[in-house]
Amino acid sequence: MYDISIITVNYNSSDDTLKMIESVKNNTSVNYEMIVIDNASAYDEYLKLECITNKKNTTLYRSKLNVGFAAGNMLGIEKASPNSKYYFFLNNDTLLINNVVDILFHTMEQEKNIGLIAPQLYDEKQQRSTTFREFPSVSEKFFGKGFHQFISTQKIYNYKKEYHEIIDVGIVSGASLFCKAEAFQKAGKFDTNFFLYCEEEDLSKRIKDIGYRVCLEPNAKLIHLCGKSTLRNFHVEKEFVISYFYLVSKHHNLINSFLLKLNLTLKYLFKLHKDPIYKKLFLFCFKSQKSTQSLKYQQKKLLK
Repeated sequence: MYDISIITVNYNSSDDTLKMIESVKNNTSVNYEMIVIDNASAYDEYLKLECITNKKNTTLYRSKLNVGFAAGNMLGIEKASPNSKYYFFLNNDTLLINNVVDILFHTMEQEKNIGLIAPQLYDEKQQRSTTFREFPSVSEKFFGKGFHQFISTQKIYNYKKEYHEIIDVGIVSGASLFCKAEAFQKAGKFDTNFFLYCEEEDLSKRIKDIGYRVCLEPNAKLIHLCGKSTLRNFHVEKEFVISYFYLVSKHHNLINSFLLKLNLTLKYLFKLHKDPIYKKLFLFCFKSQKSTQSLKYQQKKLLK
């Protein structure tokens, strides 16, 4: 039996995955298992990972298709020990600065009402980077963070500031999601309609909605190398539009959902002069049935 199932998804970045695994091993004393889901990487990339199958607490599984972040992690859940108390969804492009897993585990053991917690993230130069923010709202998107904070009934922390104790936040970065297994299951697990982007917003919101806290633990420190396996291009960027439109439709009423979609569309409009990709994204916002344009949908057609 393992206390923690650490689940990571690999896509054509096996060197990063191996470094992350070693980083966890060298900085962790609590009882854990490591589950690596290869999301249909190039075969030579997958072969690099076969060396980890010799480790007694490590499982490697290769998916025939790139099923995305949410579904990839759900494959990891299927391979995980059924008795794990916690799931740690950890990006493969991360490195532990300190004993992150131990700190998060002991915090969750002491604070029983926390359902989801994340360490403080740093970039490759070990400068603090954004780890948390608020769930998308009309008040913030149209009137700014100050106005949103003024009308909010809950304390809202400034994501740019440094903290030294646990704080309650809206949503945490998907790079490192340390979940109480019970809360994760009760909240409905990952929504696999998300292929790429916005999974953490959705999960954080649903865990809070059932009464658990979502928190930052700034004493746990993690380097995130930021999306090496998702290079910027239109096909990747449009996945954010698809996911964001689905997210706000799922959690907001029709009026607020429309306004949030309009806000994103206008942002692309105002950036047309900066990069040709923004024109494509602006026009894509007006397309109907966006989900059928997803890489996820296109891959499914390959199975037919």
